Amino acid sequence: SVVLVFVMAASVFAACGKKETKTGATSGKLTFWGVMDANSSKSVTNYSEMLLFQKMEEATGIEVEFIHPIAGSTGNEAFLTMLSTSELPDIIEYKWDGYIGGAQAAIDDGVIVELTDYLEEYAPNYYDYMEGDKGKEKDYIYKFQATTNKGSYYGFNSLSIGTSRIFSGLFVRADLLKKWGMDIPETIDEWTAVFAKAKAEGIKYPATFYSDTFTTKYNSTSFQSGFGVGAGFYVNNGKVVFGPFEKGYKEFVGQLGEWMKAGYINPGFITNKGADVQGEIVHGTSIASMGGIGGMMGGILPAGKSQNPDFELVACPWPVQEKGESLKFLPLAGESGSFANAITTDCADLETAMRWCDYLYSEEGNILKNFGVEGDTFTIEEKDGEKHYVYTDKILDLEAAGAASVSETLYKYFLPANHSGLNQHPDYLDGYYPYQCQKDALDIWNEHNSTAVVHTLPPLQLTDEESVEKTDILSVAFDPFEVAVHDIILGKKSIDTYDAAVQQAKKDGYDELLKIYQTAYDRYMKKFD
Repeated sequence: SVVLVFVMAASVFAACGKKETKTGATSGKLTFWGVMDANSSKSVTNYSEMLLFQKMEEATGIEVEFIHPIAGSTGNEAFLTMLSTSELPDIIEYKWDGYIGGAQAAIDDGVIVELTDYLEEYAPNYYDYMEGDKGKEKDYIYKFQATTNKGSYYGFNSLSIGTSRIFSGLFVRADLLKKWGMDIPETIDEWTAVFAKAKAEGIKYPATFYSDTFTTKYNSTSFQSGFGVGAGFYVNNGKVVFGPFEKGYKEFVGQLGEWMKAGYINPGFITNKGADVQGEIVHGTSIASMGGIGGMMGGILPAGKSQNPDFELVACPWPVQEKGESLKFLPLAGESGSFANAITTDCADLETAMRWCDYLYSEEGNILKNFGVEGDTFTIEEKDGEKHYVYTDKILDLEAAGAASVSETLYKYFLPANHSGLNQHPDYLDGYYPYQCQKDALDIWNEHNSTAVVHTLPPLQLTDEESVEKTDILSVAFDPFEVAVHDIILGKKSIDTYDAAVQQAKKDGYDELLKIYQTAYDRYMKKFD
C-alpha cells in the first residue's frame, strides 16, 4: 500500500510536468523540510535551536525556517504527507533512493530541480568535490555516487573525505579476557572458547545482540566472515550475489544455532534495542556484542566504568577461517550516500538555496559542521607542528552535560555525519571517539578495506519499474526467509531446513531481485568508462 501511495503521489507531479526553474534572487527566507534526526531530537525540538544552523545564518545571511513532521512518524509517511501539500518547501532533506525510481524520477516528476547546470556558478565548493580538483583527487568517485543514472546532480550529499568505511563491529569485555588469561578471539573456534569460559564463569548469556544483527536483508556483518561469506548483497568477480545464498552462510547459521543451544547467545536478539544490549554488557550479564564505535561502545564504556573501574572493552577483528587471512566480503559504506538536501521546483530563489547548501562544503562551513565555534565547542591546538581542532569540555565532559556518550553532546549542537556536508575530518573522529578502545576499533574494523572495497555494492539508482518490483519482491519474500533463518538460530527448526528455505526464497523473488541489482550495478560501472 505504501508503494501504491508513493506512485500515486509521484504521478501527481508527473501530470503537472516540469516547472520553470526560478533563479532570480528574492528577499524572503527559505523553508527546509526534514525528519528530525533521532539523535538530535533528544536535545532539540527544531533545527533552529541548533548551534550549527544558527551560525550558518550568521555566516551566510540567509534565514531558514525548519519544518519537521510530527515526532514518531516514519520518514516515508511524513515525506508522502509533505508531497501532498499544495506548495513544497524550498529544500527537502531525504534519502532519495527511497523515492520510487530514485532521484532521477523525482527530477522527472517535477518535484526537485536538476542542479547540473547551476553547480559551478551557485555552488562552487560542492562543484569542486564533484567536477573540480578535489573531485579529480578522488578519481571522481563522489560524482559517480552522487549523480543519477543519467548523470544528473539532484542535491547536496554527505561526502566522506576520510578513509574509514566501517564504524560497527564485534567487541568484548577486555578486562575479563585478561582475568581469564584469554586472547582476543580471531577465529570461530576462539569465539566458542571465550563463550564457553564466560558461561562457566556464571555469565547468563555471554553474547547479547540487538535486532537486525542477524538479519538477512541488510549488510550487517557479524561472524559471517569466519565462514568465507558476506552479508546482504555484495559483488564477487563482477557478479552481484546474496550472502545467504552463498556457500558458507548455512554453516554460519548452523554455528549460531549451536551457540544458541549452548546458551551462549541471548535469544532476545530479534527484538532487543541498543539500550537493552548496553544494559546487559554494563551489568555483566553478557560480555560481548556488536555495535557502533560511538553510540554503542561510547555509551557502554563510561557506564561500565562508573560501576567497575576495571571495566574495559576491546574491538575484535572480523573473524577469519585462518589467522592472517585477508577478508574480502565486508560491508563498506560509500563515499557518498543518497541522503541529500534537494531543492524543490517550488523554490522561488534557486541561487540563494544553493549557496546556503553549498556553505557546508567550504572550509569554514566544514569546521562549523564538525566542530562548531572556536572558544565555545572547540579550541585549536598545535600537535607535532600541525594545527588540530579539539573539543572543549562542553562536548567532552559527559557528567556535566548529563549525557551517556560524546555523540549525545555533539548532536545537541550539530547533525550526525550522514547529513549533508563533509564528514570524517580526522580531528572529528579523534574527538568523537575519546576512548582508546574506540580509536583502536576504527583501525581494527577497517583493516581489510583495500580488499573489501571491490566487493562492496555501491549506492545504486533503480528505475521506477525496478524500485516497484524490488519492493513487491521484498514484501513477499523477505519475512518468510527471515523467519526461517531465525527459527534455525533459535532451535525451532533443524539446520537441515535451510536449503529448502533458500530455494523458496529464490522462487519468491530473490533471484529476480539479484537480476535487478546486477542490472543497476552494471549501469553504475559504466560511469567509469
